[in-house]
Amino acid sequence: MRITSVAGTDLFGGSAHHPLQIVRVTVLDDRPPPAAPSLAVTVRVEGPGVSTPVPVRLDLAQPGADLVAEVGVDMAAPAMPGSPRQVTAIAEGPGGRAGLAAEIRVAETGWTMWMVSHFHYDPVWWDTQGEFTESRLLLPDEDGSLPEVRTAFELVALHLDEARRDPDYKFVLAEIDYLKPYLDTHPQDRADLRRLLDEGRVEIVGGSYNEPNTNLTSAESTIRNAVYGLAYQRDVAGGDPRTAWMLDAFGHDPGYPGLMAAAGLAESSWARGPYHQWGPQRTVGDNTRMQMRSEFEWVSPDGQGLLTSYMPNHYGAGWATHRAADLAAAEQEALGQFRALAPVAATRNVLLPVGADHVIPSRWVTAIHRDWNERYVWPRFVTAVPREFFAAVRADAAGQDTWLVPQTRDMNPVYPGKDVSYIDTKQAQRAAEVAVRDGELLATLAWLAGAGYPAESLDKAWRQLVFGAHHDAIT
Repeated sequence: MRITSVAGTDLFGGSAHHPLQIVRVTVLDDRPPPAAPSLAVTVRVEGPGVSTPVPVRLDLAQPGADLVAEVGVDMAAPAMPGSPRQVTAIAEGPGGRAGLAAEIRVAETGWTMWMVSHFHYDPVWWDTQGEFTESRLLLPDEDGSLPEVRTAFELVALHLDEARRDPDYKFVLAEIDYLKPYLDTHPQDRADLRRLLDEGRVEIVGGSYNEPNTNLTSAESTIRNAVYGLAYQRDVAGGDPRTAWMLDAFGHDPGYPGLMAAAGLAESSWARGPYHQWGPQRTVGDNTRMQMRSEFEWVSPDGQGLLTSYMPNHYGAGWATHRAADLAAAEQEALGQFRALAPVAATRNVLLPVGADHVIPSRWVTAIHRDWNERYVWPRFVTAVPREFFAAVRADAAGQDTWLVPQTRDMNPVYPGKDVSYIDTKQAQRAAEVAVRDGELLATLAWLAGAGYPAESLDKAWRQLVFGAHHDAIT
């Protein structure tokens, strides 16, 4: 036998109270063929300040084949993350002893990746709201699989069914464009939705009617978007929205965080903003060019703000796990996402959105949650809702005395087409917003003089305008 490689990892076994950093040791069965009987080998790693509490057993049974041992090692204090340790991997068995020296680096414990299942909904992207909510005849592909992209009513039902079936499944619901018509037409699901909300397995996010493009609408339009959204999400659906879920909005009005803080929200999360529309990962291949952490205090000119998590890998980052061939491949994809996101995280918490446009529940997300955490202590990969992630960020920042840096910079990517195309539509939207606002003021004065107040007409007008403020409508 022969050890061909020794590699430190950022993975930990053992327990949370006594974590053991995983070192991967590759052992080659270099016996000549034909194969002899299986050869039991124990593998350990040792060095100054490094020991192996429980050596790993490998059974060499195929000459020419490599086997990998994940050896959990104890790092003696002081074990500063990133510091080097000189080690020797040793494999011993009836056939002899093999060793290989290497340098590994101390990894950091305490990391968690919070996997938030979602589907992004665009009622006016490539079709009408009616087409996006109706049910359709589904035809399988050549391999027999059904399409992963569905209409809104099908999606809400599928995500609810997944939560009923799997107690580990959690997800978010957001825009009134689909939530209100779904609950109107599916009253049988209202009780289950309330139960899942109470259990913390569904979170209603957004705090607004939809995801408006606030750069192109008036501040009053943003306020009304929040008024209509919160009224339904809190008072009708029974949710407690705290997170402005602006995944796909093409940039943001600098005053937006202050307006949403005034409406009672505490956090926000979105994918487009201070970098290219697709984010640094999909544009230049990594996140190292980011000039700030992915979590920060987003401050408005009025001094109010929201704890914000920017999504460097975009809101579809975790959907690649769904398309993996098996659980092992899905876990490797999840680990790759974690390793890309962790270097720019403000705390030891990473948000991985698991979803995409109009998609069904991910087939691997809860399997990752269960299998990964049975094998590794850190990093933990857990299914979650945003409030759990943001609570962990706040707690870790306080415990580590980490400063969540305030940001007042312009959160707008270089994405000019959204602002300059169909300019007549944008000008008409703004003119209508001004007219309705002025109409309200004048109607109030008329009401004070004894006239009737046109509440129903104004209500309908604002609903039309907040629908039109959607990032795929006004742009």
